[in-house]
Amino acid sequence: MTIGISRLWRLVAMALLAAGLGLAGCGTTPSEEGKPKQKPEPTGPHAALLKLFPSVGDVSDWKAQGDAKVYGPAANPAEGVEALEVDSPGRAALFKGYGYLKSATRKYTRGQNESVVLRVFEMKGSQDAYGVFSVTSVGTTFPNIGLAARLSSNTLSLVKGSYVAAAEYAGGMDPTPVLMDFGRYVADQIGAPGYRPAILDNFPLKSLEGERYYLHTFATLATLPFVPKGDAQAMARALALSPDTEVAIMGYPTSRLGLPNYLFLIRYPGEAEAQAAYKAYAESYLEQSTNPAERNIAVVPPIQSYLAGTFNAEENSVSDQLAKLVAVLGG
Repeated sequence: MTIGISRLWRLVAMALLAAGLGLAGCGTTPSEEGKPKQKPEPTGPHAALLKLFPSVGDVSDWKAQGDAKVYGPAANPAEGVEALEVDSPGRAALFKGYGYLKSATRKYTRGQNESVVLRVFEMKGSQDAYGVFSVTSVGTTFPNIGLAARLSSNTLSLVKGSYVAAAEYAGGMDPTPVLMDFGRYVADQIGAPGYRPAILDNFPLKSLEGERYYLHTFATLATLPFVPKGDAQAMARALALSPDTEVAIMGYPTSRLGLPNYLFLIRYPGEAEAQAAYKAYAESYLEQSTNPAERNIAVVPPIQSYLAGTFNAEENSVSDQLAKLVAVLGG
């Protein structure tokens, strides 16, 4: 059987065309091996907290050393939760005074001698998250991360939404870019920025950054070194602070470097509680105190459910910030 030359060429061309289409078709459907691998999302009761922690490739070339460990107000073996005292024995009570829900800790390493320990704490609300940050963060640099952040030589603390994060670096390199990378990653995973406690809005402007505190209980107040405490037990009874009270403190610059003027404002559940605290603290405890620092405390009579004063009246006399605070309260 003979085939004409022209017909033969037509058959060859068709075969080549079919082969080309077949190859093109293969190219438009990537193989399973060629698909990019998606990062597995955390699951289970702690997923929302654990997703805030970087995994492989999220922060430069740092590698996690094992899974994150989860902690809570009490141990819960069924959910893989240990008591917070295991991770933070010295600060467990402080965190619990702010409506602490749970936290997690994870260690990361790079090279032979670099490490970062990242802790993230989940609180009941944004106000208490800010409060924990205000009394635990340290450092003289305040990066623009989250709602607020504070950087020291080897630690970064930040607050955003209902979360407080703290990263601690160890090693021989410059810690700042490392801590900033970890901080930005955590902050980027949290949606709502959160807000400062509303009680802070009563204070005069131009307070010192890093000298703004929010708390509830006397146990937390007692940890602040600038608060005079001649007789801590008697002072605690007089102020009668509880989880239902709000305490705000702000420091203002004075003519003496390193010695701010500290104003305090306490909101009690009602006017009766504020009146009782004023009589017990200002008219009884402070009047009888022989502590020179406590003799320098000034407290004004209650304004509705608020009790306001300054822990160092001598420094307050420079600009009389207390009078400005009282004016805002309506006194």
